[in-house]
Amino acid sequence: MGGFLGAGVVEASNVVLSDVDVGRLEALRDRFNVEITQSNNEAIARGDIILLAVKPQQMSEVLAEAKESFREGSLVISIVAGAKTEKIASLAGKDIPVIRVMPNTPALAGKAMSVVSRGAYAGDEDVSIALELFSSVGEAVELPEDLQNEATAVSGSGPAYFFLMIESLIRAASDAGIDAEVAKKLVVQTMAGSLALLQSTGAEPGELREAVTSPGGTTEAALKVFEEFGFDTMIQGAIGAAIKRAQDLA
Repeated sequence: MGGFLGAGVVEASNVVLSDVDVGRLEALRDRFNVEITQSNNEAIARGDIILLAVKPQQMSEVLAEAKESFREGSLVISIVAGAKTEKIASLAGKDIPVIRVMPNTPALAGKAMSVVSRGAYAGDEDVSIALELFSSVGEAVELPEDLQNEATAVSGSGPAYFFLMIESLIRAASDAGIDAEVAKKLVVQTMAGSLALLQSTGAEPGELREAVTSPGGTTEAALKVFEEFGFDTMIQGAIGAAIKRAQDLA
């Protein structure tokens, strides 16, 4: 919510926040100058757009208690992990438009990749609202809901894969004798610069990789080791495992 407010796509005067934690609510009120309440029913009854952000195990209880508060025409945007739009509409007890969104943690830096999926009663205007909101904290795309698990495995969990590689590169640089802080700077800036190059040129990743790889050079020697250890196979396996786990949790 802080990202939406900071980007100017939401006015603080139009926001009502609900939470069971009074301390957290008061901190949010003081920081963003928004209205607060401990009543989910009140917040839902007053909302034209309802952002549902609860833990998956709490969702059924929250919606069951508030089902009488939903108004016709209200739009529910859910970021509840794994929660299908059909289930949310059923628990709300009305044929309301529901949009399911899977953002990722780079939203905290305004660099999220969010995947938006519409439910049965959601129209193009509802999707446009969700895309506008989540584009304010990064990038947002629409995908069919039956691809949410696959998207979660790539972009939802993706930051962890990225950070794991960064950790490994820093460790390898340190083991090779480079000071730990310098190693971190080398790796982080190399990653950031490489991504910036990819985005600014519009080139394919393979083209840029080949541009760095001289025949018989150091890069080629390193890439051969990745190939020998089945780098691509590991990535495919990791994505497959994440998809299966998402399906199990659904």
